[in-house]
Amino acid sequence: MPYFVFRLASVAGLPERLAEAPSYREAKAILRELRAREGEAAPVRMVFAANEIEAADLLTQPRAPDPSLYGADD
Repeated sequence: MPYFVFRLASVAGLPERLAEAPSYREAKAILRELRAREGEAAPVRMVFAANEIEAADLLTQPRAPDPSLYGADD
């Protein structure tokens, strides 16, 4: 399964696919390069998925809060 790199804020509200890489190292290098650019205002994320549709779906789903963080201040 490949790694996909997306920009989260797009005009249509859906993630915009920027790149695809067969390995984690290649995807991480692409991600670092994109994040290092000064003009990048929107967050850039990497996701591991079977295809582009599944990757975009994973990015648009809300994440549940980590239950282990509740009461950590006690």
